[in-house]
Amino acid sequence: MSSPSPSSEQPQSRNRPGSACTECRRRKMRCDGKHPQCNNCSNAGIICVFNPQPSRRGPKKGHLKSLQVRIDINKNSYEVANLENTLFGRTQDPLSTEISTDGDAAAQSAMHGWESQLNMPLNEFNIPAGAPKLGTVPISDLLHAELDQLYFDRAHIFVPILNARRYLSWTRDDSKSISRTCLQYAMWTITTSKSAQLEHLCEPLYQSARELLGCLQVTAENSNIDRIEHVQALLILAVYEFTHHTFQRGWMSAGQGIRLVQLMNLHKIDLNKEGRAGPDEASGLDDPVCTEERRRVFWIAYILDRLISLRHESPLTFDERVIATRLPAREEAFQMGQLNQMTGFLSKAITEDGPLPKAELSEMVILATLCGRTVLHRQQAAAEQADCGISNSFWERHRRLDAILVKKGQVISTLQPVATMMPAELASLIPNLMIQSALLYHCTTLQLLADGIESSEMVLQCRQRAILAAQEIIRLTEAV
Repeated sequence: MSSPSPSSEQPQSRNRPGSACTECRRRKMRCDGKHPQCNNCSNAGIICVFNPQPSRRGPKKGHLKSLQVRIDINKNSYEVANLENTLFGRTQDPLSTEISTDGDAAAQSAMHGWESQLNMPLNEFNIPAGAPKLGTVPISDLLHAELDQLYFDRAHIFVPILNARRYLSWTRDDSKSISRTCLQYAMWTITTSKSAQLEHLCEPLYQSARELLGCLQVTAENSNIDRIEHVQALLILAVYEFTHHTFQRGWMSAGQGIRLVQLMNLHKIDLNKEGRAGPDEASGLDDPVCTEERRRVFWIAYILDRLISLRHESPLTFDERVIATRLPAREEAFQMGQLNQMTGFLSKAITEDGPLPKAELSEMVILATLCGRTVLHRQQAAAEQADCGISNSFWERHRRLDAILVKKGQVISTLQPVATMMPAELASLIPNLMIQSALLYHCTTLQLLADGIESSEMVLQCRQRAILAAQEIIRLTEAV
């Protein structure tokens, strides 16, 4: 018997030594690897090119992990949708436009909407194919700059909680946190809703912001800075949802923001460790602009809480008696960073007889406080009537609040009149609408009383004042 040769024991390589040429790789043909030209390229009469470092096959690094994260976000969004349906007894998925009564059909509808976002062509956004992506919506550098500028020109007045310089310092940072990216998309959502040319971007941006909010709930970031931007995103989206979606959806977003405001103790920013009025040293945020942003976040949440209660007659969340956060500074001082002059507290400003600061957030805070007092007054009256009847304290509260509302209404209508012959300015329209709404709500509180006092002079005066307030509200809405 002849022994096997050493060469026959070695396993033969499946592929020929060397890499295949570029053309054979493209056509998926077997390449003999001959240099300078392989046999296939020689027969075809084309140039043969060998790449010494061919591209690696398979998915790119991190691609599978990215897909898994997006699937988790979609799953979380769908669970939130089911929770909304359970709470409000709806059969319509708020994240889609189709109505479904079957669980599988709803899941397929949500997944279909998700896939349509992933496969959305770039030309639908009028953006070049090579544009960088932020989140799930491609945004070019030119569009990025335009959206930022439009926000501070058109949308900032409705939710004045951002310092432009501070925002622009990180807006183009590729490594910014999820909270900041979410805030950015929330800003762009409300911005595009006010632009006829960019309105087609509104819903994709909104869906991206909601997905990032779902991701924030999963990651649960603990940084105070990241958390404040999370709250800012929620409040901006709440304002957008109140005007473009449903009251329930805006209420839920505002509620999440309000709870985070409570968690961060923003109602006592200017209360130091000893319990005296002063800067909050425990927060670790010494930048006065950052502190002012946190004050404004609290006051916007406070205003939303009062207006939601006025609309839905729900209990108030914040108790004005325990607020130790100063009123917001003037807008110009806030944007310029000139915050050396400290503002006062709500408890003192609400009792002052002078005119309110025109076109400032402080004016909205004071008017929202009056709205909240009318809500609380009615709720206390309803509880008293259900228990033991209307007490003398009701009439004392009613007279005191009535005098304040009438006086504030006269000051606002005199110093900030609204003409119906031309479109009204928001700086004058909003204060007039708020004070007239508070007056109307306050006067209708007497409807809770028994029929035996209908002839009371105060009741008759309140009814007449309610009619005048309603007529004024109609006139103001016609000036929009």
